[in-house]
Amino acid sequence: MKVLDPQSALLTNSEVHRFLASNPPRQVAKKVGSYQPVNLKNYQRIRDDLQHYVTTTVPYIETFPPPETFVKAVVPKLRSFGVTKTEALVLMNLGVGLPRKQPAPKESETNGDSDEPNEDGAEDAQDEPDDRQLLSLVIEEVDDRFSGEQGEDKIQKIIETMRTEFDKATATTNGTNGTHPT
Repeated sequence: MKVLDPQSALLTNSEVHRFLASNPPRQVAKKVGSYQPVNLKNYQRIRDDLQHYVTTTVPYIETFPPPETFVKAVVPKLRSFGVTKTEALVLMNLGVGLPRKQPAPKESETNGDSDEPNEDGAEDAQDEPDDRQLLSLVIEEVDDRFSGEQGEDKIQKIIETMRTEFDKATATTNGTNGTHPT
């Protein structure tokens, strides 16, 4: 990953997580001459906060394919549907259309006081957010931009495109044993 213009680069959560995971924190420098050592307290805090966010809120991004393959493939295709680059990156961060396997809730977090499972055996609806609802939250003026039957078709194609490109990137990565394809 190379950022050519740091003021205009947009990164997904997956890209930031992979970068920080592959680059260990810097060691505290010793005082050299009259120069004060750099205080890395805030840098470490950012690393810790991101790790906490990933493990508690979006644990599924740890299994995402390398951003080089997935982001480069999906953003242009989503842009062809009229989705902006920022909206496309937010859709990727939320995992719209992608497998979002959350860890199983602890026993203390289950359905209130009863120890019995749901009568019909179905999982709670809140476990897996609806991709269409997430799209309506992320895409500005979704009702105006994607109205009618053609709009519904485009929304479905956006979700399918995300899923298809994710599957392709995952297959490419698995086929090369997790290394970057050349």
